[in-house]
Amino acid sequence: FVITLLAILLLLSLLCVFISKKFLKKLAHKKKQWWLIIHVISVIIYFSGIFGQLLVTISMTFFSEQSQIYVGILFVSYFDHYLTIPGALASLFTGIWLALRTHWGGLTKYYWILTKWIGNMFAIILGSSITGNVVYNLFPQILSSNLHPLQNPLYFQSRKMLFLGISISFSLLTFLVVISYIKPWGKRKIR
Repeated sequence: FVITLLAILLLLSLLCVFISKKFLKKLAHKKKQWWLIIHVISVIIYFSGIFGQLLVTISMTFFSEQSQIYVGILFVSYFDHYLTIPGALASLFTGIWLALRTHWGGLTKYYWILTKWIGNMFAIILGSSITGNVVYNLFPQILSSNLHPLQNPLYFQSRKMLFLGISISFSLLTFLVVISYIKPWGKRKIR
């Protein structure tokens, strides 16, 4: 699954590069501003989804009623479906588009752009493998079990995995936002 997702993300990135190089010129100032606004809004949506998942996962440690736990699981999946996934994909592709069609000159010319591109793909893969596995594979097993979730060891293991995965994604996303602002490391030396 991870290899397939990575291949799809790389293929779509290369498609953006191909389209940008063959058919399109650099963005005019106004268009660049609009693309940047869409990119920032996408990152906010992505950040909101991850932060919401993190808060619900932390809150689930205090839930004792079975219905509260089920609702917590449901909210984590809603955050994933309606905020995290669309925000992640939109921020990835608007970021690629901006890197290709502005003065930044592509995905590999500056270290910070390359880091953001790879970091965002890593966050998407991490989120879909850990969060996706827990939310769509393990939690349904817990819900279909006759045991109360607090009596099921799989629930505690799944909640820990979810917390760890979301925490790593949140930290990585925070790092990517910071390097977007400070633009460290400069230009790559290409021979």
